[in-house]
This record gives sequence, structure tokens and C-alpha cells, in this order.
Amino acid sequence: MTEQPARRARGAVGFAVVGAGLVGPRHAEYATLAEGAALRVVCDLREDRGRALADRFGAAWMADYHEAIRRDDVAVVSVCLPTALHLEVATAAAEAGKHVVVEKPIELNVARARQLIEVCRRNGVKLATIFNRRFVYGTRRTREAVQGGDLGRLLVADMRFKAWRPASYYSESGWRGTWDKEGGAALINQGIHGVDLLTWIAGPIKRVSGHARHLRHQIEADDTTVAVCEYESGALGVIECTTSVTPRQGDWLEFHGERGSVLVENYKIASWQLEDVPAGEPHPEDLLLPGAGGVDTGHFLQVQDMADAVREGRDPVIRGEDALHALAVVQAIYESERRAGPVDVAEILDAR
Repeated sequence: MTEQPARRARGAVGFAVVGAGLVGPRHAEYATLAEGAALRVVCDLREDRGRALADRFGAAWMADYHEAIRRDDVAVVSVCLPTALHLEVATAAAEAGKHVVVEKPIELNVARARQLIEVCRRNGVKLATIFNRRFVYGTRRTREAVQGGDLGRLLVADMRFKAWRPASYYSESGWRGTWDKEGGAALINQGIHGVDLLTWIAGPIKRVSGHARHLRHQIEADDTTVAVCEYESGALGVIECTTSVTPRQGDWLEFHGERGSVLVENYKIASWQLEDVPAGEPHPEDLLLPGAGGVDTGHFLQVQDMADAVREGRDPVIRGEDALHALAVVQAIYESERRAGPVDVAEILDAR
């Protein structure tokens, strides 16, 4: 990440970042870089981590997030904490009249996610959920092609996210890989990005039949998950997600229709097999962070979008409601493992 001084522009949308762990520094940096935004506060119980991040960008450090959300110069609270804490912090922020950005997954399950969405709606604040891969050119262009009918009738849509995490990733966190604090492991954390992209590009998934196991790590939940899915359109697909495969194999999305195929590898178009339909090139707004990867640019663009949404009085591009279907698909795959049979996604979405 680049070192940048925090801006204090008059009327800037003030951000408080709660959680200075793996993803918190990105939110802090991008709140500093976003036009019309400013990082005001970093909250973390660990002073060594939180104060260092705050000092880096000229913001205040606080251990207690309740103190931060009471500040008049904070308009948006970015929740970058373990999944099971999202509802608690978002509720406090919403009741204080602050808009909320929540890292993926939005919560442990659909029921808790709906509570989070409702508390923001009831208090009249905006809610954005981080799915930064939607903002990358490769995924956006692929969606345009699929949704626009360039592939013809969709036949197959697959996802392969074969990542690696060392044992320390789970053992040192105190919460990763647990059902009550993370809601799962590989699929709900790493894989939910791919599930979201599959459904955003190819349409809703109707039914899944999956296996979710821990084959390598000593954790409660999955480090190796494979599922067959049926889309509402009638297309079929396979979801593969791991944190057990070494070395990391990268993230792949594949879409096959009657008129051609598109392969997206690590969020770039790797193969565009469509006659008379050009793939095109990234636009200037996709290159806003020199030297950054596409997903980092996407993350920045999502923070920028929230600042713009607050100033313009509109919804963010990816609302809390937009996170529900991917989370329901993940839950359905986990439930399929428990039942040893197929599960309808609607059953998960309709459960109260």
C-alpha cells in the first residue's frame, strides 16, 4: 500500500475504521485516498496495531468503537472485524445515525444478516457490503456479455477458487474456521467472493448438492468444498473452494453458452471465445491506483462509492440486501453436507 497523508477537506465524508487487522488497513488507506472522504478514526483494542495505523494516515486512535461513533465528524463506520461481531457494531453505528460499510461475509448466516439490514433500514442509514470484485473490469465486462445475451443461452457457469492458508492462519486468530464465530471457513470467507460473482453474472442459484470437509487443517469447518449447483435459468455449474491446496492455484470463473465461452482468471479475462464480440479494454477509472491489482482498485472504488452515496443521497452500488443470495448459497452448501443431499436455496432465504 502507498503512504499518503490524510486529507481534511472541508465537508469531507468522515470514516471510522473499526478493526485494524488484515483488511482494516485497506479501508483506512482508501478512505484517505477517496475523493471527498477523510479517515477520522481507527478503532482497535490493540493499541500497537490500531495506533500505528491511525498515525500512518494522521487519524485518531480509539480502543472503544462506541466513542468513535459518537463523533460528529464521523459519517461512515467501516466494520472490519470477525464475522460474528458485524451485527453488534453495525447496530451501534446505525442507532447513532452513522452509515455502515461491512466486510464480507455480511454476517454468519442469512437470519443475522437480515437483522443487520433491518436495523440500518429502521434508522435510515445506508448499508454497503464489500464485494469489491464486482468493480473489476474483467468481471464487469463478463457480466455485460452474459446478461446481454452475447453467449446465447447459458449452459454452464463454474467457479474454482483454490487457495492456500497455513495452519497459523486459523490457530492464531481465535475465530477463523469456527461455526459460531466465522459461520464456516474456506467457502464463507474466501469463496463467497466467487459465489457472489457467479450469481451476479449468471443469475440466481436454485439448488445445490455439496461436500464441505476439513481435509488438511484442524478446524471445525471446511478447508475443501465442492458443490454442484443448478441455476434458476436451468444452467448447471460446479463450485470448488479450498484453503488446503498448496501452492495457491488462483481464482477462476468460467461461463459457457450456446454461442461461446468466457474464462476469467484472477479477475482478468483470460479467454474470450465469442465471435464478432470484442472483449474491449479496461477504462481509465479501472486504473486509479497505480501499481495496484484489480481487486485492490475494486476495493478502493467501493469505498469511493460509499462516500459518493452519502454526499449524493443515494444507495451504495452494493447494498446489504445484495449480499443475501450468495450467503444463502454458502449456507445451503454447508447444509447439503450435513444432510448428505441437495438443498434448495429458497429454503435458506425463506427461513426466519
